[in-house]
Amino acid sequence: MTGTCPKLRPDLVVSRQDSREGTCYVLKDPRSRRFFRLGEAEYSVARRLDGATPPESVAAGLASELDMAPAPEVVAAFIEQLRRGGLLAGSGAAPGRGSRRPGVQGNLLSLRFKAFDPDRLLDRLIGKVGFCFTPQFMVGATALILWAFATVIARGAGIRADMSRLWGLQGLALAWVTVIMVTVLHEFAHGLTCKRFGGHVHDMGFLLIYMQPAFYCNISDAWLFPVKSQRLWVTFAGTFFEFFLWALATLVWRLTESGTWVSNVALVVVATSGVKVFLNFNPLIKLDGYYLLSDWLGVPNLRRRAFSYVGTHLKRLTGAASAVPATSARERRVFLAYGLLAATFTYWVMTRVLIRLGGYFTMHWNGWGAMLWSGLLVGVVRNANGKPLMRWPQSLSFRSHRLRVIALLAGGGLLLHFLPLVLRVGGAVEVAPARNTEVRAQIQGIIDAVFVDEGARVAAGDTLARLADREDRARLQMVKAEVAEKQAKLRLLEVGPRAEELAVARLAVAGTEERLRYARAEYERIHQLAETQAVARKDEEAAQQTVGALANELEEEKARAEMLEAGSRPEEVTAMRQQLANSVAEQQHLESQLARSWVTAPHGGIVVTPKLRERVGEQVKPGDLIAQLAEVRTVTAEISVPEQDIGDVRVGQRSGVRLRAYPEHAFEGRVIAIAPIAMARPGQDGRVVRVTVELPNASGVVKPSMTGYARINCGTRSALDVLTRPLRRLFRVEVWSWW
Repeated sequence: MTGTCPKLRPDLVVSRQDSREGTCYVLKDPRSRRFFRLGEAEYSVARRLDGATPPESVAAGLASELDMAPAPEVVAAFIEQLRRGGLLAGSGAAPGRGSRRPGVQGNLLSLRFKAFDPDRLLDRLIGKVGFCFTPQFMVGATALILWAFATVIARGAGIRADMSRLWGLQGLALAWVTVIMVTVLHEFAHGLTCKRFGGHVHDMGFLLIYMQPAFYCNISDAWLFPVKSQRLWVTFAGTFFEFFLWALATLVWRLTESGTWVSNVALVVVATSGVKVFLNFNPLIKLDGYYLLSDWLGVPNLRRRAFSYVGTHLKRLTGAASAVPATSARERRVFLAYGLLAATFTYWVMTRVLIRLGGYFTMHWNGWGAMLWSGLLVGVVRNANGKPLMRWPQSLSFRSHRLRVIALLAGGGLLLHFLPLVLRVGGAVEVAPARNTEVRAQIQGIIDAVFVDEGARVAAGDTLARLADREDRARLQMVKAEVAEKQAKLRLLEVGPRAEELAVARLAVAGTEERLRYARAEYERIHQLAETQAVARKDEEAAQQTVGALANELEEEKARAEMLEAGSRPEEVTAMRQQLANSVAEQQHLESQLARSWVTAPHGGIVVTPKLRERVGEQVKPGDLIAQLAEVRTVTAEISVPEQDIGDVRVGQRSGVRLRAYPEHAFEGRVIAIAPIAMARPGQDGRVVRVTVELPNASGVVKPSMTGYARINCGTRSALDVLTRPLRRLFRVEVWSWW
């Protein structure tokens, strides 16, 4: 560099920023729209490059100003970096991410599709939305957001019920259009806030991050803002405004009639924006949460620098010579923590996405799908950090690093093979009582009394309720009297007549015969007198009638005496016995009806029927539900285990259950049953197998129908087996199916 006098480009935009790490300067190249961050000493060198001062004089002037004497070769190397970055006059500016040239930028994990330059549009809009930047709007929006939070928590069931009615093609189309509109407003909020603080926005378009579509607005000019709070507000503006839209949609949903198009649109915003906001706050993805964390920490390009820092140390562990970038102690802690967390999260997300895509591709396109997925896998791995993690040397020798890497990988594989880990599989869980009995009415009637309340513990045989029995009780008394009467008649028929009754009957026959002889004699006498006309003819006729009547009476008395002497007929005894049996059966039926009017507990448990006492006076029919009992001293947890994991589950294995009601406590139990069939999950891909786990519940805190998540301890496996199970399953099933 001796003999040349470099000059810093005069059109560069410079911003001084003070932080706890010291003073730094941010330079913006207006041609390439790239940004450079220089320390105080570096900027002192750069601003002395006026085209007339040689590098040697620059180094000397720096020694007198900052009390430091950098070597001339160090200054020359720094000037060369400025030249390569296009910051010196006469040097070509390499196009960067902020270039005006449209097209596709990024890698497979983060692709950008530039759409247009929104700067002029934002200039026209900024004056019309000035109220959104006033304290009054911020206070009102914050109050509305807090109210919306309380409303969603209190009326979550109503929101879920309304959402269930939107499932379908029309609902999905509405959700898609609504999400796009809200996302565009979200990005415009970033851009308008950047314009509010004096920045420029020249880039807006589409984004494909982790293979998920999104939008973006390039607000890199915020790096020039000298006040840290302004940079944070620019990053937070999109999320805050979407929060405000979410709260406004909650208000509209509460004020409009359910089922109308206005209510449906508001409901979609409530459902989608609520989820999106929390995703945006995830700092492990390059969304709003990441940029907020980066600005708050004062570490630009946090993800790239953290990955570079961790990758450099990994290379050094493998024996590859790699220079560690100069960093402060605070930056080293930040890079190590964020790099490890972000790398783990990225591996987890990409593994799940790639496994799902691999299964989908191979299921639909078999071998061609496998080739497509393999190419995608290679591309993702190579672009995980924007470049390959390390480059292999061309030759394989003992002096190369490849053998060290192979040895390290082999050692790591052996370590993972012998390192034991507990294999746990799990799924969503729903609690059910050990026994759940529905007590139903056995007769028709009106509920007359209820003796228990919801939540009451009862023992087997305890009375729960009573049905009205007045009519049945009165009828029972009448039937009992009939039974007694018929029993007496049957005994009379079975015993037959007594001797005294026979004697009376014979005396009655003899008396009637005697009176008949007398009547005949009297008739003969009157007849003779009538022949001589001594008496009237009517007297003769009266005497004749008396003889006839006594003759008939004698026949009846003889017949009665003969019947008494013959005894009861067998047919009469049989008929009376049948009548008595009918009456006894009716009596037993009524007694059974009266017994069934008392509703009792078939076993011990807890009454779970709500507002049971309010059913007094309600008419029920046979089979109608009266009360429900649940035995909860021991409960069962029904776990929906994915079918790909059920092969490791056995009866008797231990299981841990965490319920949403008690997240701080894990309930322990054992597997007691595995369903014989796999079932489809409504609205989801794949199938699940129901696994039943028995949980002790002596305290009674676990309630039926509670939900949560459970993990089943399937025994010890090697760490390598546990970590590679999803990939091995993909290759052993899906790839095997190609051949």
